[in-house]
Amino acid sequence: MKRVLVVDSDPRVCEAIHKELSVMSHAVYFAFDAVQAISQAHKCKPDLVIVDLSLPAGNGLSVVERLRAMTPFVRTPIIVIAERGARLQAGRVLDAGANAFLSKPLGRQRLLEQVANLLPREKPQDAWMDTMQLLTK
Repeated sequence: MKRVLVVDSDPRVCEAIHKELSVMSHAVYFAFDAVQAISQAHKCKPDLVIVDLSLPAGNGLSVVERLRAMTPFVRTPIIVIAERGARLQAGRVLDAGANAFLSKPLGRQRLLEQVANLLPREKPQDAWMDTMQLLTK
């Protein structure tokens, strides 16, 4: 089971992304501002981060830069989402280390394609081991 950290100040966006990703059997964690994003990343050790560009207590660009500066998250895929008008920021976000940039409103298919492209595929034995660990807890 892959862990995905969703960072957005709008709980409705978080819930919509959670709904889509839980169908894919991903564990989804949330943060609602830039400070929580870094703290939650350390707690949940995400395999993928989805972060909104506009956040309280910082912004999505600062989250990308901070995660990329930390050894555990140097290679963690990051998708940045933003309002349509923020499209001009895409170059800066990608230069900072994000792997993808998506405009809101998020298209379901586009989001799922990006997640599938960026998350490493589990080997069957890894999925089996994850299931066994859950059953023995």
